[in-house]
Amino acid sequence: MFGGGLALYNSNKVLVGALGVSGDSSCADHVIAWKLRHALNLDYVPGGVSGDSKRPDNIVYDIRAGNSAAADGKSASGWGQPHCLATDVRPSSLPQTR
Repeated sequence: MFGGGLALYNSNKVLVGALGVSGDSSCADHVIAWKLRHALNLDYVPGGVSGDSKRPDNIVYDIRAGNSAAADGKSASGWGQPHCLATDVRPSSLPQTR
């Protein structure tokens, strides 16, 4: 997943296009794209890699960072996106997919 890029699915869970937003941090771009897709009623997502069944294609924050022995700078899932700011919108606060 790349922050700011999301697939668009109709109510039959059929892929009908994609949405790309760029101009801020990838975290902010993702939030804007997510809210726009929801407003367009094109968020009937059939699956994804986030691990959140209510937001299956959401941005994943699982980069192992810090000073611990496990902090290798890699994504645990392979899909991870680093946090942009301490004030990032948490994935669980975005609208659920339909």
